[in-house]
Amino acid sequence: MAGKVYEIMTKATLSKGTKKTISKYDYVVNEIDKILGCWICNHQYQGIIREHQPFIEGSFDLHIWYSHLNESYLLKQQVHYQDAIDLNMKDHQLSQNDQIIVESQYLPRCIHATLENKTMHIEIEKQMSLKIIGNATILVESKTNDEELEMKINPDFIT
Repeated sequence: MAGKVYEIMTKATLSKGTKKTISKYDYVVNEIDKILGCWICNHQYQGIIREHQPFIEGSFDLHIWYSHLNESYLLKQQVHYQDAIDLNMKDHQLSQNDQIIVESQYLPRCIHATLENKTMHIEIEKQMSLKIIGNATILVESKTNDEELEMKINPDFIT
């Protein structure tokens, strides 16, 4: 004898993804002999949905120390970025009602800085993850005490 079927409305992780990016930035400085160092701070970011596509918009402050004629100088730049994240969405169209959770896996970091003529070539690496949380409906069938409970779990539902 089958039990009743209940419909449960809940929030669930509908999709998730991670993206590692290496971005290149060039800065021209007229009087420079050597790059001394690079530091990134004030990393801010948020997730947005635009035209049914998730994006991460963010910014950080880039500080580059350099020297000219044995004097040190600091170049400060605020860098803005927008990264699209490809997610495997099954049977769900993104909407403004979905919640986006964004995390930085580690702080953006300078992985390479070179000087060519008067141009500083800077490479910045960052890795971001994004989750889409949305409404989901779960159908649950109750069983009587006489019936044996059989559970089927799909381990590949979201990886």
